[in-house]
Amino acid sequence: MSGRTNATRLSPEEGVKSFQEIESTLTPVQATIEASRCLICENPPCNIGCPAGIDIRGFIRKIRFNNPWGGIRVLREANILSGVCGRVCPTEALCEEECRSQVLTEPINIAALQRYLIDLERERGPRKRSPAAQREEKVAIIGAGPAGLAAANELALLGYSVTVFEGSAQPGGAMVSAIPSFKLPDDIVEYEIDQIKKLGVQFKLDTPLSEKLTIDDLFEQGYEAVFLAVGLQKPFALGIEGEDLEGVYTALDVLAEATGQRSSQPVKIGKRVVIIGGGSVAMTAACSAVRMGAERTTVVCLEAPDEMPAFAEDVLLAWEEGVQFITRARALRFLGDGQGQVAGIEGVHIEWKQSGSFVPENAVDLEGSGFTIPCDTVIVAIGQGPDENAIKQFQGLKTNPRGYLLVDEETLMTSRPGVFAGGDILHNPASRTVVQAVAYGKQAAQSIHQY
Repeated sequence: MSGRTNATRLSPEEGVKSFQEIESTLTPVQATIEASRCLICENPPCNIGCPAGIDIRGFIRKIRFNNPWGGIRVLREANILSGVCGRVCPTEALCEEECRSQVLTEPINIAALQRYLIDLERERGPRKRSPAAQREEKVAIIGAGPAGLAAANELALLGYSVTVFEGSAQPGGAMVSAIPSFKLPDDIVEYEIDQIKKLGVQFKLDTPLSEKLTIDDLFEQGYEAVFLAVGLQKPFALGIEGEDLEGVYTALDVLAEATGQRSSQPVKIGKRVVIIGGGSVAMTAACSAVRMGAERTTVVCLEAPDEMPAFAEDVLLAWEEGVQFITRARALRFLGDGQGQVAGIEGVHIEWKQSGSFVPENAVDLEGSGFTIPCDTVIVAIGQGPDENAIKQFQGLKTNPRGYLLVDEETLMTSRPGVFAGGDILHNPASRTVVQAVAYGKQAAQSIHQY
């Protein structure tokens, strides 16, 4: 059995020079060779690993037997954001993780094959999709991120009149505000949103849920159901000395700057940058900082390399691009230069009180392990939660103490009949990835249809 076929990538030396997309698309010959490695399993484990429910064996088989449009149809029937997911989905932890066999030395390059088909569709033009007969019922969707978009697509195909209310000036959510173009070019997102618009879905931008537009207002306007897919917009703070110094930013602000979106404050990346956090957002912020002019970029995180919550592909990219890592460590305070500008961080190495629990409450400082890192920029990337303004507009919907919405796990209905929720705003999402958000959007659409 031949080895795995990978697409051409920019070298790290070339990649860091700009925000150009790092990885290219497989050629038709490469795609056919890679698809021919697939064993076409009778009970394909890869299908189980896809939250969006794509028939992975099915679309790979279509490539293998020279039926690309059949493969595109398989993808589009399951995931309207297949082009996005072919680029940013952590397949190594999902479908490719399940693709294991004694015959295969490496799993099939599922993401690259998926991307190949959608890029072929973009090149040749999409086939027209026809929704079901128009229904009288109207559905409102709050949030134009992946969960909201997936729900809008499914409901429009079912014949509903769908309006998506988005608080920002551009639909796409984190796909356009937190994933830079070296991983996901904007035109990919725009192309797939355009496929949703062609179904008749209406978008009202710069229109967040607020005192001017409440859930009650939507029902009074004749909407039969509301789907809340607002995402998480409030970055968590460390709560340590010096966090208010100039040059200390949140990852969301840095990524907004990197993607050309509006940030909550002006961002100026210096020459020596420290990123606090060990997740994939921290890795993306680190790689963005390199492209924005940083000469030395260091990640400081609580976890050891094999404990980090970031996906392996994101950690590897940061390492290849010269990012340095200080692991099993935490920041104690940020140091100023006496004029209000950050000049460094003080930190300490840690160990875990109990194994297997990688949270701050389980960390114990190691005596005598303190360190100082000179820097002129700090990026705090330790996650985000529900925004207080969004919570106020939930109008009595049940949440957990931190503001995440509580829903019925099967239907995604909230404590208010007719109001559904999905995506990152849930109190216990299976994961916070684009593909999982798509799965929630599809699930919500079916529940709304049955409601």
